[in-house]
Amino acid sequence: MTEMPPADNDPQMRISDADRARLADLLDDAYADGRLDQSEHGERMTAALDARTVSDIAPLVGDLAPLETVMPSAGAPAGMALVPTDRASALPPIIPGTQQDRISTMIGDVNRGAGSILAVHTEISNGLGDVRLDLTQMSMAAHDVEVEIHSFMGDVILMVPEGIRVIDQTSRFLGDSKLHGMPPCPASAPTVTLTGFMALGDVRVYGPEHKSFLKKLRHWFGHD
Repeated sequence: MTEMPPADNDPQMRISDADRARLADLLDDAYADGRLDQSEHGERMTAALDARTVSDIAPLVGDLAPLETVMPSAGAPAGMALVPTDRASALPPIIPGTQQDRISTMIGDVNRGAGSILAVHTEISNGLGDVRLDLTQMSMAAHDVEVEIHSFMGDVILMVPEGIRVIDQTSRFLGDSKLHGMPPCPASAPTVTLTGFMALGDVRVYGPEHKSFLKKLRHWFGHD
């Protein structure tokens, strides 16, 4: 569970950027679990980024988890990947051949994972729905691939194993781009470049060092 400041902190105690980041992780978890809808998630995320004191945090999480119980994961040193070693480090196989692909959805979500190949150029068009790619189970058609996004009121989410570099070159209107738990990669690593335009939606990339990486894989893709 995402860690937060202890409940017995002075309500007027100033919070740090690290506290805001942990709060953002908690809100992302609640959105992934269906406890917050997209509008609620966006409103609370904006408030989280503006939070200055412990008292600013309480209204944002009061119906999600008691402040006094939202503590660091027991037995896991800070920054440790909470996922099996093989999944965290296994690179997707490269299977040359698929040059172009298109993923489209309107008022619905699409998941791509095991058995799918990420083409050299993949175009995503989504409105009022999310597209999720599980690169821990997908193959790649080339060492370097591009995902071109055209999104309105929808999110694009990538689950990325260790050793894959993600470059975000998207443009956004009233949206955000976040890379969570991504360990450093050399410039020579296989690369996924994100391009395109998003309106009222987010790009969210989760790497193996994110605390909820395995939980999200189970929730969205049914991993054991």
